[in-house]
Amino acid sequence: MMAFFRYIKPKVCYTLIFLMLVPGYAFSKSDFSVAYQVDDQIITNYDIDQVRKLSNLLNRSSIERSEVEQIVISNKIKEIYADRLKIVVSNAELNLQIDDFLQSNKITIKELKSLLRSKGIDIDTFYNFVKENIRWQKVLDSRFGYKINNLAMKDLMPLTSTPKRIEKEYEFFEIFISNERWDPQKANLIANRLEIELNNGADFDKAVEKFSSATSKTNKGKVGPIKKSSLSKQVRKVLDGLKRDEVSKPFKVNGGLILLKLYRTRSYQTVKTPKLSVTFSVFSESSDKNAACSDEKEIRGPVLLSKVEKNIRDILTKLMPGESYKFLDSSGLARTVTLCESFVSDKKIRASSFENIKKNEEAQRLSNALMLELRRNTTVVKK
Repeated sequence: MMAFFRYIKPKVCYTLIFLMLVPGYAFSKSDFSVAYQVDDQIITNYDIDQVRKLSNLLNRSSIERSEVEQIVISNKIKEIYADRLKIVVSNAELNLQIDDFLQSNKITIKELKSLLRSKGIDIDTFYNFVKENIRWQKVLDSRFGYKINNLAMKDLMPLTSTPKRIEKEYEFFEIFISNERWDPQKANLIANRLEIELNNGADFDKAVEKFSSATSKTNKGKVGPIKKSSLSKQVRKVLDGLKRDEVSKPFKVNGGLILLKLYRTRSYQTVKTPKLSVTFSVFSESSDKNAACSDEKEIRGPVLLSKVEKNIRDILTKLMPGESYKFLDSSGLARTVTLCESFVSDKKIRASSFENIKKNEEAQRLSNALMLELRRNTTVVKK
């Protein structure tokens, strides 16, 4: 599942937030049969269905069940670990987050319940989502001393925001029947025979090894993940018409014929990456360092960071506003570069914001490492 925001680094925590989706426990006519056992805890098909529906609401796009299952398993592992540490969330903490969300989205609790109900989502699923998100923050704080910065519900679930553009990715397999290897008539016979045999259970890997002339042959014919927008109109049309594991009819491409087998697709939201601009100064050793960001004649910018020469750009990305760094230029002269200000979408980034960014990035890294450790020590059984 995609994080809610794909760039905004001060909000790296939202990736963690989303992974904290936890199934609700209210009764329903949905399927309560057991799907997985995680240590001594169970996950039902109802749990998975609830997370899928909430995911669709948050992201305005759908993900495959296999991906949802992995998210729910991770959630359960986190929940078990938080229980082991005896991490609790008070009603006051939970209500504060819920109230923040309601105020930010300008909706009432009644309207929220109505929205969730219309999507088939139990209100307990939403409450548990918020509660377990808070618990995981406390886990990170307990283990590493990091606290994800002020998780505002308005940023967590902007239900009233404008949907972002949906991008689609494909993963598929290909067999390229080259006209250089076979004459067109023979190639056509081979391709048509392969389509029938492969859709009736023939070994695709062996067919790739024997017949394909594509460079993907070294990867058993696998291509992707690749964005839909990166593919030709012809290939997009063929893939859109296939079911998972279905093999296409052969079609002509430059130099021969090709058959495609769809593995999976994934849809996600794309968010335009904000462009970072900076003002900075570069002084020699003999210059007055105190004038670094006060002498307008010496200040460079505002300029897009991407346009700054690489050696200085690499330094600036590591600095907070007001910080300096000494380096040797291409002539071997000692110089000092000072970052004066940074701007995203015309908004000034203060040093404290950079500190938050770095803390959030570090918290996510530590969270991922902790999850790998927990997953290795957890028994997951599919029922």
